[in-house]
Amino acid sequence: MFNLIEVVNGILAELSFYDGTIEKNMRLSDELGIDSLRIVELIVALEEKFNITINETDLEPDLLKTVEDVYLLVNKYIV
Repeated sequence: MFNLIEVVNGILAELSFYDGTIEKNMRLSDELGIDSLRIVELIVALEEKFNITINETDLEPDLLKTVEDVYLLVNKYIV
């Protein structure tokens, strides 16, 4: 069994090149530098890693602002 938070944090660290500790309240764009292109890369990586397909309706920019938003999105599909 995997730890969702660790896996998501690993993907975020790889995409953002952030080498510190990723916290759930961190903002994707401001603190991790994840722009719109990297959001697409993030979604693809999450879908591949967790073997899920994320609905387009869940990809609203306003819904993915923090690291915790990413946790919640993945959790919605794997539960």
